[in-house]
Amino acid sequence: MNLKNLFQLLILVIPFPLLAQDISHDLESEIQRRVELKINPSIAIGILMPSGEEKYYNYGSPYGDEDFSDSLSLYEIGSVTKTFTSILTDKYLNASLNQPVSDFFEKINNRELTRIHLEEIRNHISGLPRLSTQFSPEDWSDPFNGYSNHILEQELKALQPDSSKNWSYSNFGYGVLGRTIEKKTGRDFEKLMGNLLDEIGLSNTYLTRPENRKMVQPTNIGTENKHWNFTGPSRYAGGLISCTSDLIEYLKFQQQNNSLFNSVAIEEPIPTGINSLGEDDLFYKKGWFVLKPDEGTEILLHNGGTGGFTSFVAFNKKTKTGVVMLSNSVSLVDDLGLKILYPDFELNKPERTIAYELAELIENGVTTGLVEQYRSMKKEDYPTNIFNIYWLERFNFGINNWEISDQLSDIIVSEIPEDWEAWDLKGQNLEKLQRYPEAEKAYRKALELNPGNEQLIQKITRCEKLQG
Repeated sequence: MNLKNLFQLLILVIPFPLLAQDISHDLESEIQRRVELKINPSIAIGILMPSGEEKYYNYGSPYGDEDFSDSLSLYEIGSVTKTFTSILTDKYLNASLNQPVSDFFEKINNRELTRIHLEEIRNHISGLPRLSTQFSPEDWSDPFNGYSNHILEQELKALQPDSSKNWSYSNFGYGVLGRTIEKKTGRDFEKLMGNLLDEIGLSNTYLTRPENRKMVQPTNIGTENKHWNFTGPSRYAGGLISCTSDLIEYLKFQQQNNSLFNSVAIEEPIPTGINSLGEDDLFYKKGWFVLKPDEGTEILLHNGGTGGFTSFVAFNKKTKTGVVMLSNSVSLVDDLGLKILYPDFELNKPERTIAYELAELIENGVTTGLVEQYRSMKKEDYPTNIFNIYWLERFNFGINNWEISDQLSDIIVSEIPEDWEAWDLKGQNLEKLQRYPEAEKAYRKALELNPGNEQLIQKITRCEKLQG
């Protein structure tokens, strides 16, 4: 298991080809259950009916104590941003899609760039990794803050892509794609994406957190989290902020301007190899996932997530129905959106895990005995999810609560001892606590599991020097 899978787009649903409907009683009950348990403290829904009618529903308290939300409430939309970047790709790189990346990064001496073409990047078949192996943010609770053109170019210099050209989702790739558009046009993100939002008419979608508008409070496993600040090329992969009203308008724009939304059948969609929706049912094409649950049905969709938000946008070409789901939680809402499109869809029914209880203890001032608390609740068959623990650890590490994050890293290591990143996390915590011999030992264990990792070697060398 790779902990960085948290940054990968996840789709964990199985749709059925039925007609679209409004919010059913059963669906509303499930939404209210998730809101009450703080699995999703707020959920905003927009529905585009076949007639063109728009419907909006809002649940929960998106601003903490204030019980108010509407179709203009602002959420981070994460990787749904990639669908906007795909539009920019068609707009400015259409004649260059078969050119190699090396044509646009001439000062970078890496022959591998000559083998990577722009259309391959857009379709996630370029061999670029999900995140660069050199990706090492200063603050994991706000990981893309501080990312820059310089960092991306350093990553490209050391790039060793997968030569198989199999489909593999890449946040890094869309950063490269966005930076290429900038180099081609001589424009920056503000001009490129800002002009596109104006063209579509999305007056409530923002490039960065607006100063004059209150945003929904991000949460993770039931407690307040930090907003993510995307900088540099990372903005093209996940930086936009929007609301259900604007994203419904965005679906209308796609209907009117994107041939994928109107074609009888999408030609040569790329198999993703993701079989959680049914074997060989999920494909990808030009910025959108294409779900084919049966012959004659195609559903275009994309979701996204940041440290405290989840988004989902989908359009059923057969029924001409669109759905937008936004939540201030990292718990996915994809299944709720597809339940609206397909009434017989079986919901996931997520539960609160041990991490929720640990987060609440921490929020109430408990700073010791977290490993023991975890073990005790686990013995009682309380639901567990190591990714939830990981998010909690990274958040506390990012805000310098190292005594707490170190205990959480102990839980991670105990659950996945053969994961090199688990030992890397442990080393990071021990180093922050100035326990350098123990940190060196943890890093060496990580290096044993991931031989040749240059960053781990550097960390070991640093700890050796700090021991004097």
